[in-house]
Amino acid sequence: MLKVTQKWRPSLALVVSLVCCALVALPVIGVLGARLSSNQFARETERSLLAQAAIFAELYTAAFAQQQPSPEFGHPLGPDQIERLAQDFHPVPPRLDLFRGQVLPARPDPVETGAELDAPYVAIAENLSQLATSARKTTLSGYLFLDHSGQIVASSGKVTGTLGDVPEVIQALQGETVTLLRYRDDQTNRHLLNSISRDTSYRVFVAHPVVVDDRVVGAVYLSRTPMDLRKFLFQERYTLGSVAAFMVLSAALVGFLMWRLISKPIRDLSAQSRDVATGLKPVPDPILHYGVRELADLGNNVVSMASTLSDRSAAIETYTNHVTHELKSPVTAILGAAELLADAGDDMSGDRHKKLVSNIQDESLRMNALLERLRELARASAQTGPAQSSLAESVAITIGEFGDLNVRIHTKADVTLPLSPDQSQIVLHHLLQNAQQHSATKIDITYDSASDSLTVQDNGTGISARNHDRIIQPFFTTRRDAGGTGMGLAIVAAVLGQVGASIRAEPVESGALFRLTFGRASDAS
Repeated sequence: MLKVTQKWRPSLALVVSLVCCALVALPVIGVLGARLSSNQFARETERSLLAQAAIFAELYTAAFAQQQPSPEFGHPLGPDQIERLAQDFHPVPPRLDLFRGQVLPARPDPVETGAELDAPYVAIAENLSQLATSARKTTLSGYLFLDHSGQIVASSGKVTGTLGDVPEVIQALQGETVTLLRYRDDQTNRHLLNSISRDTSYRVFVAHPVVVDDRVVGAVYLSRTPMDLRKFLFQERYTLGSVAAFMVLSAALVGFLMWRLISKPIRDLSAQSRDVATGLKPVPDPILHYGVRELADLGNNVVSMASTLSDRSAAIETYTNHVTHELKSPVTAILGAAELLADAGDDMSGDRHKKLVSNIQDESLRMNALLERLRELARASAQTGPAQSSLAESVAITIGEFGDLNVRIHTKADVTLPLSPDQSQIVLHHLLQNAQQHSATKIDITYDSASDSLTVQDNGTGISARNHDRIIQPFFTTRRDAGGTGMGLAIVAAVLGQVGASIRAEPVESGALFRLTFGRASDAS
């Protein structure tokens, strides 16, 4: 018995469950990873602040230029900076990256120096403060307007002092636009009960230079707390809940369909095969619902295989019984003759001695012929696959063994049989041999294209009416005394059965007539 290596294999139910989980998890992971990350929210806030900074810087520039068109203070721009600003378009792309960049500590508080603002800044401070305060109500951003030294000129709140020592302010006063992330300055006051909608721990800062006559006369310093992933999920909780419910229902539907169309039919097929293996049902009933086409084909093949195995098992049992019965007689005769020879010794007459020896030889030859027919039957049953052969060629080869027979073929043209050349010769050999053994001298072979059948008729002693239905059965013979084995026509039936054809004896006034029916369209050429 073949031993199958036992190893762990996942059940189909586990595979279906994993597929369902993947259906729910993969879209969520993909969307959240690509679109709903905190990095994306930080860049959106950075992009918004850059746009606002550019607008407020232009307003600052216009207001300052009215007071002093050609300032003598402030950091002069370099040639590359001047060339860049002279271009029609010089956007500043967002470049913050939470995963690569470092979030800096909270911004230092402004330092009170007591220094006085220059006259141009004092003239525009009030208008800029009003503008920043009004804009903050809508944008929720913080605005600071700084002079050329970093001192606060105007703001959206009440902040005063100087930020001249803050790194991003220093860079902005040198003509560079700077964006960065800083932790919020209220981290020590945060606790676990903070609302998820207000729990972002960092702010985005943008410092943008204000340029008048190629000199940096100040900077616009903006900041805002970006939306993070948790805040977004909190705001979109109802929409995401609907999506999650839809995904769960979809996964449940897919799981049910996989169970109904795959898992259950497979379990039914497994139970069906187990019944066949244990002998509970040698030929199982077809399953009512296979689910998918492939499983239906598999189920039909299982039923067909079980039916074939059952038929072959029954045939083997029948052949075994027949062989046992048929071999019993010659074996008994041989044993009896051998015992008589042993008991008689030298006292047995010569004639009787020769007769017993002759009986042993005859019965041995009968056993040998019977075994040869069984081997031929096995070879005939094992031949499978589509094949073709010419009727005329097969007859011409076969009649060489039967010189005393007059064989005639009645057909308008050469006929192609659905048998291999070897199969055709086996069939014709046994039919002609059977006719010759029954004293036939003439044989007529006729092909009927309408019924796709071949008839072989002889002028021999014929078949009695009571033997018409038994003549094809294995081991049935009317010539047992003459050494007949009753296997010739059984071999013919086995060969024809390989191609779905059949043979039967039909009553005629004289001789015997056998009809071979192929059941296909004629292939006469």
